[in-house]
Amino acid sequence: MDILQYRTWIKQQVNSPFSYQESADQIDIDAGYAKASLVFHEQDIIELMITNSADGEISFYLHFQLKEEDHAKNLFNELLDTLKNLKNKQKCKILLSCSSALTTSFFAQELNKAAETLKLDYDFAAVSFNHLYEKGSDYDVILLAPQIHYEYDKVKEILQDQIVLKIPAAVFAQYNTGGVFELVMSERTKAALQQKEEHPDPVDPFENNYRILTLGMINHKDMIRFGYRIYDHGKRTLDKEVIKQTFELQDLEDLMDYIVARHKNIDAIALAVPGITYHGVLNLIGYGFINQDIGQSLTDKYGIPVILINDVNAIALGYHAMYREEKNMVFYFQPKGILPGAGIIIDDKLYSGRVHAAGEIGFLIKHVVENAIEKSLTPEGAMEVVTTGLLAFITTMAPEKIVLYSELTPNVNEIKAELAKALQEDFLPEIEHVDRLKTYMLPGAMIHALDVFAEMPDWIEESRKKNKTFQ
Repeated sequence: MDILQYRTWIKQQVNSPFSYQESADQIDIDAGYAKASLVFHEQDIIELMITNSADGEISFYLHFQLKEEDHAKNLFNELLDTLKNLKNKQKCKILLSCSSALTTSFFAQELNKAAETLKLDYDFAAVSFNHLYEKGSDYDVILLAPQIHYEYDKVKEILQDQIVLKIPAAVFAQYNTGGVFELVMSERTKAALQQKEEHPDPVDPFENNYRILTLGMINHKDMIRFGYRIYDHGKRTLDKEVIKQTFELQDLEDLMDYIVARHKNIDAIALAVPGITYHGVLNLIGYGFINQDIGQSLTDKYGIPVILINDVNAIALGYHAMYREEKNMVFYFQPKGILPGAGIIIDDKLYSGRVHAAGEIGFLIKHVVENAIEKSLTPEGAMEVVTTGLLAFITTMAPEKIVLYSELTPNVNEIKAELAKALQEDFLPEIEHVDRLKTYMLPGAMIHALDVFAEMPDWIEESRKKNKTFQ
């Protein structure tokens, strides 16, 4: 299938109510609430993207080189399915919460009736406070009833991606739907106008003699993001990402095909992914990778070294290289609803252990904390899971610093207070909470590649001679 045949096939797939518009190098499919675009580049490279009409947010983005007909069709069908499914996500989802959800459930019903009458794209629901953190991240706006206003600061700290508001007592007492609409409209307008403060990344670690493509997988909010960078002698020259809702090996190959076709003289590819990685073999059972040697298969395909590293290990390496404050540290990763993992730095070096399984603290947590996965869905349960894991590291390796990512327990002082119940205060290391994972993951992947080259210098030199691409 060539580009012309592919474009003809695409046109046949687009039906009402979508509108179709075509130009020499682009196809636009407009659904009203969102627009899908297909951009055609040289070398049969195709760029797919979905942009939400309301806020301009990108919900789908990838690029691939047209090679296999079935695969190209599958990618377009995935684009079209995502566009269709977005229709159900266009309403502003608003969650009311009080201590028991009895009064807020009735208020939510009244608000939905009023929103339907006024033709407002609002969808209200209610939840008891003890389930707020489990459900809250699925909503755009959180409304707290007067009886739990005292929880506002904590809710706002944990649900950072949502608009969190207090329902005024007078509005709640009278079930004043108009007052709620006015409050929500006003705060959403402010949020749209207010740009998030941009935090500049720390300086890239250090110079080296290679041109390395780094890729890092981050699973967040029902989307899989692959951030990628090219580090040219340690200097960042490319920084982009792909957004999808599924992940397969073919997705990686699509991305690598695109980058390698457009950017020459790449010496190596460093890939940071969840799961256990050992000499290129990946175990990531949730995504179907069981003892799969993707490092070797990708190396064979692209003719350049492809090096794997666990994502949390990469983050630990990246953070340590940027700051180099302590010789011994732990990066502790506790996502919501998932068992934790850790990256361990000892004497300024990543400690991987036997079969690179060091830091797989999730196995211990599952054994000693009852219902650990369920507990990690609430701040109280997550505190137990996090402090149990941190105690294991503090009492065995006594790190000078712990760097922590935990969606539901971002307050370091609360963590220290809980740890102090089990340890003397002078045993506690410095603890820092961070949330910009890509900032550390991608340079950490590069550093890991450099460490591999230091141990296997002939590998990179032989690859350079074979491909004759290095300049």
